Amino acid sequence: MGILAEQLKNQREAQVPQGIVAITTSDTVPLTKPIRAFMVTAPGNVSLLMNDGSSGIYPGCVAGTQYMGKILRINTTGTTATGLKGLL
Repeated sequence: MGILAEQLKNQREAQVPQGIVAITTSDTVPLTKPIRAFMVTAPGNVSLLMNDGSSGIYPGCVAGTQYMGKILRINTTGTTATGLKGLL
């Protein structure tokens, strides 16, 4: 395998989640480590804090769908979805 092919392979693998964790929501306590995506098991809105300091709500999250981003915290206030799982 050539150098470019190896770099592309490594880049693709870096984008794929490597683990999953249960998420406890909080309006003040950040996640143990940032997550690269989240999923919900019951639909609703998810309020979050992103790596760049911005915050907002992902409205109408659907169960089983991955929502991407470098996420530091899932807020309790504004989150109506349940069964949140973080993808590392």
